[in-house]
Amino acid sequence: MKKNLLGVFTAVFALLIASGCGSSQESSGSEKSGGENAKSEKVHKIGINLELSGASSVWGVAQNNAINMLVEEINENGGVNGVPIELISYDNESSETQSLVVSKKLVEQDKVLAVIGGGTSPTAMPIVPYFEEKQVPLISTGSADQIVQPVEERKWIFKTPSNNKDIAENMVKFLKDHGKKDIAFMMLNNAYGESGLSSFEPVAKEAGLNIIAVEKFAADDQDMKPQLTQIKAKKPDAIVVWAIPPSASIVNKNYSELNMNSMLVYSNGAGSNMFIELAGEDAAEGTYVSAGKVWVADMLKDDDPQKEVISKYVEAYTAKYKEGVSPIDGMAYDAMLLLAKAIEQAGENVTRETVRDNLENLKDVAGITGVFNLSLEDHQGLKPEDILIVQVKDGKWVIPE
Repeated sequence: MKKNLLGVFTAVFALLIASGCGSSQESSGSEKSGGENAKSEKVHKIGINLELSGASSVWGVAQNNAINMLVEEINENGGVNGVPIELISYDNESSETQSLVVSKKLVEQDKVLAVIGGGTSPTAMPIVPYFEEKQVPLISTGSADQIVQPVEERKWIFKTPSNNKDIAENMVKFLKDHGKKDIAFMMLNNAYGESGLSSFEPVAKEAGLNIIAVEKFAADDQDMKPQLTQIKAKKPDAIVVWAIPPSASIVNKNYSELNMNSMLVYSNGAGSNMFIELAGEDAAEGTYVSAGKVWVADMLKDDDPQKEVISKYVEAYTAKYKEGVSPIDGMAYDAMLLLAKAIEQAGENVTRETVRDNLENLKDVAGITGVFNLSLEDHQGLKPEDILIVQVKDGKWVIPE
């Protein structure tokens, strides 16, 4: 199949995706799959380890939808090289412990070819050593840079969200362009928040910005007014928030209730359609998020390399699920897209090892999050230009003027 078909959504369906099992020395989709002596019915088994319940289900459910939609369409068009994909999905319950339990079940019991997950940094970080040990390809939709770094210790690990360092650089440039200097930083008290702070601090310092406050909160906290009250007293020019809904939305709601007027800028973790709904349209008005392009597909230039694939993704997803798309579900779509392309390139020699090797060498793959160019040194493959600052205006996401 030809590379350029990846740019076309319908062709992606026809070309990609399969699920199957395979150790690094076995074929998958032909006669062998899974463990050394396991047999298969010519399917590529792909494991899904996502947050379908719990605090991060606002991410996991939408991501699961995106993966299933793409796999269904690809299978309807003949699968990958004539072999269908079988998805085996488990709920990690937004739990770090359960994420590891699920991973072991997928690898050791279901003998999958590769796994997509965990869907967040806290559920991804604990499983990285396990997938390295078992030599099974893992594509995470968690954002922490440490998921794929240092790359020499992450041979089998990939991810689709933009790196926190790139997001930090994007946000800092935006803040400087708008004359903001004194910055308060709010964060989830977990691996995602810590990765955000460690990425943002040095970039902000180098750009001459002052971080005058750092406040943390738990994923299940229901009231962030105490932290916001502390910040309000310091009169920052802007507040940077590194969190995901629902906590990200609660920050926004409490910010509005306290009548604060500092610029409010979120990391890409807030990139869920539930963000506005949970915060309330009035409270969310004017808020900025560092995100991808999927929310503003109709505002992209015709020569944008992602415009066609994003536009068709938006149309297909909204028609199927009767709800809007978001950067979050787009990350999971991209994970399946990359995995399917890696399987397709393996031809009849589909093993965990060939899939891993192909993932590492994918080039110019236009997805929802960006254009992926992976390499031995980069298991994420995006660039800062793939990130946009978007704003809530009249209840919708727009590119700010």
